[in-house]
Amino acid sequence: MALAAQACEGQFYRPVLDRNPVHPNGWPVRVIVASQTEARHNRALWAPTHLISIRAPATRLLSMIELPPERHLELHFGDAVYPEAPDAARAEAIEATFAFIDRLPEHAHLLIHCLRGIGRSTALTLGILARYMAPEQAAAALHALRPEAKPNRQVVGLCDTALGLKGRLARQALRFPAKTWKG
Repeated sequence: MALAAQACEGQFYRPVLDRNPVHPNGWPVRVIVASQTEARHNRALWAPTHLISIRAPATRLLSMIELPPERHLELHFGDAVYPEAPDAARAEAIEATFAFIDRLPEHAHLLIHCLRGIGRSTALTLGILARYMAPEQAAAALHALRPEAKPNRQVVGLCDTALGLKGRLARQALRFPAKTWKG
């Protein structure tokens, strides 16, 4: 598995946007998407200022980065792709994520992780990116951040609905995984 930081070409938190007038504080989307193991092993090197941890219910988070609660959002849902699954992501998780993102200061360095860094964390990142750019651009940006992404369909669907994108984000998510990105 490729390290998430490799997509940043030598900079761990290269901004996705030059400017972000849509974000309340101008945060230019500085983000790393990783697995729980990558996040733990690289916590000192990456030194995130903010963290979103996604884990399945009834599992524990293994010795993660110590941040105050206002800078660490913990979400509890599984990698279920069907909304009726008991551990499937719910709209409340997306709402909490978007509220957390809106509070990020301009200088924030955000690390988003789930267990494998492929499904839930990439889906949530795709939704975050789609708040600031068209779904097609969001998908291309996610591919640059995490080429091995395979965004969780349930999470993407919730983001798509929350953003009023009428399936456009969900269609882009179907393009993953992809070794190369064709714009």
